[in-house]
Amino acid sequence: MGSTSRPVYLLDRDEAETTRLNNQHHFLVELSNLIHPSIPKDGITAVADLGTGTGVWLEDVANLLPNKSVYLHGFDISSVQFPRGHKIQRPGQNPIPLSVHNALIPFPEEHREINGWIQWEEVDHTAFCTDAVPELAAITQLRESVIKAMLKLGLCPFAPQRVFGEISVYGFADIVRETYTTAGKDNLQPFAKKWVAGVMRALAPNSLVITGQAQGMKDARGMIEKLILEFEAHCESASALVNLGVTVGRKVR
Repeated sequence: MGSTSRPVYLLDRDEAETTRLNNQHHFLVELSNLIHPSIPKDGITAVADLGTGTGVWLEDVANLLPNKSVYLHGFDISSVQFPRGHKIQRPGQNPIPLSVHNALIPFPEEHREINGWIQWEEVDHTAFCTDAVPELAAITQLRESVIKAMLKLGLCPFAPQRVFGEISVYGFADIVRETYTTAGKDNLQPFAKKWVAGVMRALAPNSLVITGQAQGMKDARGMIEKLILEFEAHCESASALVNLGVTVGRKVR
């Protein structure tokens, strides 16, 4: 949360957003990897998921890792989207605990490791577009409304580049930066179109209110829905582009 009465988090925390987050996870894993190939999975003994949301990423990681005794733990600044009991139940195995914690505050000693790998994924909010030239005005307006709101709130719309820069100067080795894109992947186009529309329905209304372009959420949602319908119609002849930036590094002493 910021120092003002407005939340820094631009998304909602409700059942619809929980569904969108889970669908987003499956789409982005299809676009990239659950765990980056440069990380040796056989050596993993513990995994922390920051900004875990619903915990869906940890569920898939638990199924992927060869060592079923790996300790998994999810953290988020809010528990609203956690499953009941703040645990992911797994028949025949230990449940995965989920805890409330602000990642900007140091973690308790029991959650710290001296060495390990970091995998940080961020969608490039500055690259919401299609492969059409010139760009549809509705897409420009959707993207710029989100960027303006993020900058006003002190957030970083250029997150993939920022993450790579930070990891590069803070004691990590074996750094890999990779960008996964839907460009040229026709099989992902239906999902890309749906995902962009969904994330804009979630992000853009709050953005319009924060930047003063709409008087309230009802007004903002009406404006955004019109733009999204234009975007969806445009995607009948153009490809939606989504860029996911992933930075991986190994912490050394």
